[in-house]
Amino acid sequence: MGFVQRRLLKFVLWVVRRPRLTLAIAGFALVASVLLAVTRLSISTDTNKLFSSDVPFFRNYLEFIQKFPENEAVYVLVEAKEPDGSPPVRRWTAIADSITQHLQQAPDYVASVDRRVPLDKLGVQGLLFEHQKLLEESFAQIGEFGQLASLWGERNRLMFVLGRTPMQRFLSGMVLRKPDADAVQFQRVLSESWIETISTDGELKIGEHVPDFVELGATDPSRLGYYYVLDESDREKKRHLLMVRVFPKVTYDSLTAVTRTVDAIRSAVDDAARDFPEFQVGITGRPALDADEMRSTDQDTHRAEIVALIVVFIGIAITLRSIWLAVVCELALGAGIGWTFGWATISIGELNLLSIVFVIALIGIGMDYLVQVMTRYRREAQRYARPMAIWARVFRYVSPPIFTACLGAAGAFFVSILTEFRGAADLGVIAGGGLLLCLFAGYTVMPAILVLFPGKLKPLNTSERYSPVETSRRSPVVRMIVPAIWVAAILAGIPFAMKTGFDPNLLDLQAPDTRSVQLVRKVKTWFAVVLSKDLEMLGKVRDAANDLPVVERTESALDANDNYNWLQKRRDQLPKINWTRPTPVLAGDLGAIADKATQLANHIDRAFESTDAALRQDKQQAIKSLRLFAKLLTDVPKEKRDDLAKRLARWQDVFVEQMREMFRQFAPPPLDIAKVPHELRQHFISEDGTYALYIWPTEDLWQRENLVEFVTKVEAAVAGVPGAPPVTGIASNIYHSTGNIERSFYKATLYALGLIFILVYLDLRQIVPTLLAVSVLGLGLPMLVAIMGYFDIDWNFANFFGLPILIGAGHEYGVFMIHRYLEVQHNPRRVWGRWDVSDSALLLCAFITSSSFGFFWLMGHHRGLKSLGLVMALGTVCIYLATVMVLRPILRWRLERVSPSNRPGH
Repeated sequence: MGFVQRRLLKFVLWVVRRPRLTLAIAGFALVASVLLAVTRLSISTDTNKLFSSDVPFFRNYLEFIQKFPENEAVYVLVEAKEPDGSPPVRRWTAIADSITQHLQQAPDYVASVDRRVPLDKLGVQGLLFEHQKLLEESFAQIGEFGQLASLWGERNRLMFVLGRTPMQRFLSGMVLRKPDADAVQFQRVLSESWIETISTDGELKIGEHVPDFVELGATDPSRLGYYYVLDESDREKKRHLLMVRVFPKVTYDSLTAVTRTVDAIRSAVDDAARDFPEFQVGITGRPALDADEMRSTDQDTHRAEIVALIVVFIGIAITLRSIWLAVVCELALGAGIGWTFGWATISIGELNLLSIVFVIALIGIGMDYLVQVMTRYRREAQRYARPMAIWARVFRYVSPPIFTACLGAAGAFFVSILTEFRGAADLGVIAGGGLLLCLFAGYTVMPAILVLFPGKLKPLNTSERYSPVETSRRSPVVRMIVPAIWVAAILAGIPFAMKTGFDPNLLDLQAPDTRSVQLVRKVKTWFAVVLSKDLEMLGKVRDAANDLPVVERTESALDANDNYNWLQKRRDQLPKINWTRPTPVLAGDLGAIADKATQLANHIDRAFESTDAALRQDKQQAIKSLRLFAKLLTDVPKEKRDDLAKRLARWQDVFVEQMREMFRQFAPPPLDIAKVPHELRQHFISEDGTYALYIWPTEDLWQRENLVEFVTKVEAAVAGVPGAPPVTGIASNIYHSTGNIERSFYKATLYALGLIFILVYLDLRQIVPTLLAVSVLGLGLPMLVAIMGYFDIDWNFANFFGLPILIGAGHEYGVFMIHRYLEVQHNPRRVWGRWDVSDSALLLCAFITSSSFGFFWLMGHHRGLKSLGLVMALGTVCIYLATVMVLRPILRWRLERVSPSNRPGH
């Protein structure tokens, strides 16, 4: 027994002599830890804290989302229930307005809502931010609109033949031409607005009394400034979605903080959508995905922890044939978990989304050391009566292996500190320290309780203290049959192991039936971005990016300058309108206007024919409105004719001014970013004057190969621009962070292997036993990979994290087995039978670890947790089977090879 183990044994004997004092100290530490955790330990669900901000790419990303917070918004998506038929534009805009109103009534959870760009605030700069294709279409249409504008906005002698006022001239002009569908619909709208104007009092409003030209020409909600985008999941690119951006008030100080906010948003959206049965709505975006993932993982974790504790308790009680001993194991584990909360408070001060699952790690791994102690106690308590004699023998044989195994497992967690993945590093510190505290509970709480309240075990006679010595020896060939079968199975599994790949798709980790997960692929939210206060530099970067086949388009304030230049070159092609103030309508004009309205109604009735039901309805409505308008003008009392004429004159002024404003947009002044509405400006420029150049991909970046190609080519192109800022954005951040996490896991695995080898060698101090102890990893993990390949299970960012944990927890089986072998070598009376207490303890450890993690797979909905639970459970079983099927037969064969004088029992 080495120096450390002698000190540990003396410490245990001190505990045995002072059990009440030990429990008092342990209880005080437990209460203090719990109080400290309750008052000081915070919970952060901020996923941005899972990675180190010292890494350049992540620091750039944090700067980006701080300057452009719209990228952290919740997206409300509205889609038509019938994919083949789209509801009218007004219904789309109405549901967006309703959703906005409902969300604004939840100020505790919603900071602001953005459903559209206010085109009225854009003014003459409206076309500067139009997409090039739509700009060209609008320019073509304005040429056709010139004749109409001339009728209303100009005044010359020839036009007076048609009528004194613009309204008369327009009606006369419409009578002279053959009506088409557009003309009939336009006339219907105008006549209805005239009726509304003369039938009401008060200020005339565009859209209520005077037709809104923008709304008249709107073929879809995007022409009204609403965020009407393509459904990216539709391969034919025919379906569209309406999007409302919600900026939530999110705090990250509890597990339910984010979910409460998202649930409130979801509830408000559902309430708003009840009056629009033709639509279906849902929410997605990063906050929604995080909240739904958090809810799923939290529920899965709690269920798994509760069931694991119950099943572990039952398993221990059955194996040890004592409910009391199982209770003591649970009490010792509870003390270790309680102390770990105090350790977490002191060491980190905060639990994150990863470190919060440390409890299941302590149940699945920390309990192993307690079980080893308890099984040895049960054996020795049946043979000896005095506590000092019992516990001296328990820890004489169990302390070295559990000490080494625990240091290895804790070290496997601690090595994550050496990576830049802060979430895993925090978990490593907390869980690693927690395993040591569970071991410490096995040295203190467990002996103290059992000294005061020993288990009721049937004592053995002195003659039964030691098992009879086996005198028969098996043939070496027979001994090696089972190990050979295992090795052959590994070799046969190599083709299947080669099929096991790495799935980097983050969506594949989440619960598949989650609505936010299903919706996120309908919108394009991944892009690269370059930030700069120098627009000239952004122009050079844009030129470099636009040449790439992986880039669909770029988007920035530079587009407004391009549109301005495009319009300037075509300024001479615009209709030349000599705008004048419309000739006012006088009371004496009302009769002539009424006559011309009647003539136009009759003309439409005779000259327009259509087989389309909607157009026939428009025709009848236009005729009806024109005749009603004429009748109202004819029947108006004489004393009200002046007032009515003034309202029609005012209508002309507003109508022509709106028309004139529309023409001004095609000859705008240079961009003035300060006059751009906040809803649009915040997308292109931050508060400190930083411009953003968005680079959109052509392919779906949820596919890893597309993401790799897009980011690498964009970064290479931007790097070729002298002095260009770094590329950031969601795509770049996901690419680099996931790659960094993958490399971190590889590093953690190598660190864990190296550390464990060193610890085992320091314990055994011989190279051959050390290699035999760690061989269980080399024999068990390949079998795990082969099984994964056979069942088409890939590594991912969740289960890959289990590999260093498997190494840390799995090597204990080899360590325990080697120490059992050395125990027999050093003390021939400690006979190693066909199945003895050490084998039962090892089986119980495998059951505890595999079942604890297995319930993640069995009961979970989050696919990441399910895959982690499955790999941990399968890996534990494989390592355990490799231990009992390969290492154990080899060690027993080595015992039989020693000379008779050294053989056990001789």
